[in-house]
Amino acid sequence: MLWQPVSFTPPASIGAVGDGLSGSLWAVGAAVASGAASLAGLGLSEGPPPAGGGTADLRGDASSMLASPCPYIAVTPYQQGVGQRRGDRAYLTPQGAISAVASRMSEAQDRQASGAQPDQPDPTDPTEADTAMVLVVIAAPDEAAFAASLARFNDVFPILELQQAQRRAEGLAGLERQKFTIPSAPGYPAWGASSPQRGGPGLATSRVLGGQLAMAEGLSAAGASPVARLGAFGAKRQAAMAARQANLDALRGSMTGSDPGWFGVYLEGLAVELAKLLVTFAPPMDAAFKCCAAVCWYGTQRQVAYYKEAFGLENPLEGVL
Repeated sequence: MLWQPVSFTPPASIGAVGDGLSGSLWAVGAAVASGAASLAGLGLSEGPPPAGGGTADLRGDASSMLASPCPYIAVTPYQQGVGQRRGDRAYLTPQGAISAVASRMSEAQDRQASGAQPDQPDPTDPTEADTAMVLVVIAAPDEAAFAASLARFNDVFPILELQQAQRRAEGLAGLERQKFTIPSAPGYPAWGASSPQRGGPGLATSRVLGGQLAMAEGLSAAGASPVARLGAFGAKRQAAMAARQANLDALRGSMTGSDPGWFGVYLEGLAVELAKLLVTFAPPMDAAFKCCAAVCWYGTQRQVAYYKEAFGLENPLEGVL
């Protein structure tokens, strides 16, 4: 089967970089904390090498995956020339979205072949052998379901065009309901907020007290022993490393989710060949789904590796073509 259900998955490559750094960072932090008891011998050791290579290698892996720009295109029903319009509303079937992406890829290749200046970032030289694409289709039967599906997608993987389509779909879905809604008004007289610092005397008092407290805090800090300072620094570094690891764990947890209207495909090859291949396969959902959007990333296999892993896709034609 060409199309695969999309399920957000924390990229394994990003997890490998984070796991590779955590060991050495904890070792350095522990060495600083233990060395605080003796200024003569801090005992700072190199610690275990990061898994999978040195820190420079891990930096290169992270930069090539996250910082390297990858050309992409997004199509939605509300773009000019895409979809079918009925007054304020617009509709786009899955087949129409896939055809729009394939047509745009073919146009970019034709423009490059003719030597014309591209109107968008170059979607990779067509002579490049190491190329691949990731295409994700988001389909729903009406505007309300379409807006909800886009909201779930944008919460994990925000894309400007899809955010714009989400707001448009939400507005269209709530158009008939909102005109009957009576907005609530605050009571009168209304409550406000006041602070002593809003007046001149209160602000001047705050400044004088703040200056005195700053001097007292400085004298207190100057009286601390070097051992106590270094110990506090080590504890602070340990807490910062723990917070960074917690953030990474939370990020992995947030990069999960799925929707019955999300389908994707990962293919390797030249854009002109992939564009022809896409339109020959049946769409993942039929024309009953009138509200559809699609996002396509195309570039080198390294550039699209993050998106392939994030969406949990594999190459369905591997070993076939």
